[in-house]
Amino acid sequence: MNKTPDNPDIAARRKSARRTALWAAGIAVTVYVLFILSGVMAQ
Repeated sequence: MNKTPDNPDIAARRKSARRTALWAAGIAVTVYVLFILSGVMAQ
């Protein structure tokens, strides 16, 4: 099921999309952690 695509353009787009998704996830986790920490520090 994990077949390597024949077209290098598709592989490049997939790699770029994965990198973008990881950056977005990292930013989301950072915002979440900062939100939790701000609630803890406010008490």
